[in-house]
Amino acid sequence: MSTAAAIPPTPAGPSHHTRRFLRRLTVATGGGMFVDGFVFASVASALAGSAMARDIGVTSTWNSLISSSTLIGTFFGGLLLGYVTDRLGRRPMFTIDLSVFLASALLMLFVTSPWMVFALGLIMGVAVGADYSIGSPLLAEFAPSEKRGHYLGILEILWNVGYVVAYLLGYIINTTWPGAWHITLAASAVPAVFCLLIRHGLPESPRWLISKGRRDEAVAVIERDLGTTLDSEDFGSEEIEQTRYRELFSGAYLRRTVFVCTFWICIVLPYFALTFFQPAVLRAIGLGGNALAGALIGTIVALTGAATGWWLVDRVGRRTILVWPMFGCALALFLVSLGHVLPVWLATVCFFGYLFSYGIMSILPGIYPDEVFPTSIRTSGVGLASAASRIGAAIGTFLLPVSLDHLGLSWSMIFMAAVSLVGGITALMWAPETNGLQLTATGHREADTGGWWSTKPVLVQDS
Repeated sequence: MSTAAAIPPTPAGPSHHTRRFLRRLTVATGGGMFVDGFVFASVASALAGSAMARDIGVTSTWNSLISSSTLIGTFFGGLLLGYVTDRLGRRPMFTIDLSVFLASALLMLFVTSPWMVFALGLIMGVAVGADYSIGSPLLAEFAPSEKRGHYLGILEILWNVGYVVAYLLGYIINTTWPGAWHITLAASAVPAVFCLLIRHGLPESPRWLISKGRRDEAVAVIERDLGTTLDSEDFGSEEIEQTRYRELFSGAYLRRTVFVCTFWICIVLPYFALTFFQPAVLRAIGLGGNALAGALIGTIVALTGAATGWWLVDRVGRRTILVWPMFGCALALFLVSLGHVLPVWLATVCFFGYLFSYGIMSILPGIYPDEVFPTSIRTSGVGLASAASRIGAAIGTFLLPVSLDHLGLSWSMIFMAAVSLVGGITALMWAPETNGLQLTATGHREADTGGWWSTKPVLVQDS
């Protein structure tokens, strides 16, 4: 018996067939993330123009409700359908959720009142929440341990790409054809169609099959799609386990559940609010007529940060790119709160500094939750964490415009900085280092004993 932090890859590396399959699976799962970022920015950019509010009578209350609709829907989708996915399998839910999203997006072409936009946004959010709890766990369950961060990090980059593309599209429509806000709202149907086509024919997760006692089916998937055997990676170490939602709150997993929920909330609560209302924030800083263009630049800055985080995640590890950027966000937002005494250019640079720091750590919600739970409750855990994060994001998105109107820029930014500070402290105390470790090691119920949660390597036995 010997101990090692992770089993190294075989010298030959994955075959061309395997790499092609993993690329397809990454695009298929990342497409859902692209769609999520796309629909969020589509709603934000439609509301940023004046034509939609004028045409269907969007009041300030409806503005807040519509801006939060997809986030509220994501809460229910992640919370409920993650558990269903652990019970029924990844593959069927992977198609159903996006089909519902597509139908709702097309119906956005025909909305005539604010409640219709809100209701459809809610349904689209449910579908997105389901996809959060299905997509990244499915990819994590196929990806090799030494490249898992690489593959999963792409998903979060695609979220940011979707946001940038949709915001750019909305910017163009708002400035050249403002009456076409229906197209802005429904445009997410296009990437949804492409994503559904790519997902057709994808296999079930072999880890899920093994956990349900369907070992022969798992072997067939591993041999056909990965071109390897059950003894590769740690597929053979998966155990048959029942899916029990209460396991997330048991002594073995409670701290992990609290950790992933807290750090995800602290990442997205400020970001969703500040990016949804970027023009208003930048106007409060003092940019004036350049606020909408500044908001577009801000989305590109966040995307650049996400690309940086993706490049770093398998090189320096997960913990490093969570702890320090989280504190960086807190510092940057505190400086933005001093915007009334800082030059406009400096306050704007600090705001963009926040967006860059956010971008670096933004890839981790697509990685950490997949790694700290076992196969039997993986999508349940990811779904719960995504649900919690969306409630936080919805609260921030709902309250920020009210806060800006009644409390001003300084107190609004101090609150957002405080959220990031809580996230930094939580990460400093509890963020594990899972880089390069196999899923059965990082998700094992005893993985947080000894030094794991104090960031020491997990030692797993190989025979």
